[in-house]
Amino acid sequence: MSGEYLVIPAGTFAIAWGVVPVWWFARRRPGYSHLRDTISELGEHGAPDAARVAWGAFAPAGLAVWAFVAALAQALPPDDAVLRGLALFAGLGAGYVGAALFPCDRGAPFGGSLRNHLHNLAGAIGYLGGAAGLATLGEAFEGHAVFGRIAEITRALGMSVLFGLLPLSFPSPFRGLVQRLMESALFGWIALVCVVWSGR
Repeated sequence: MSGEYLVIPAGTFAIAWGVVPVWWFARRRPGYSHLRDTISELGEHGAPDAARVAWGAFAPAGLAVWAFVAALAQALPPDDAVLRGLALFAGLGAGYVGAALFPCDRGAPFGGSLRNHLHNLAGAIGYLGGAAGLATLGEAFEGHAVFGRIAEITRALGMSVLFGLLPLSFPSPFRGLVQRLMESALFGWIALVCVVWSGR
């Protein structure tokens, strides 16, 4: 099947898998706060649902992001700048798969074990890749036949993710909220692309 017909299903699946499991597993975790706690803490090393979160939430979300990127790349006419932006945005998928492979230490600290450092590296790839991808795509979409009208918002969403990295890196009562705003920017962009694609 052509990527043209897979953009919306792949995007919808990516959004659903990036949102629903987080809500579900958070409900199962006593004392968990969406405002304070990071998403990674749902699957932290030693958590009761760690394996389920890793392989039932994080890994499928990452694979779904990759499927969306691949479908969009196949559906659009060849363009080096767009492909470069999509390749960078695929870092978001790598971040999720990395979170599955390397669960964070308790509390998702900045330091910690080697496993936690690898987890943080995967997260950095995910968020920096997502931010850089959106910035690159915002430039590439200028004058684009389908996505030209969302070029500015694509760039703005990329910058919002980039600005969120610093407060996300340190403990605070609103660390979870900052991460969810970043995730909303990234997955919200996927939703925006699906809406524009459906009305092309």
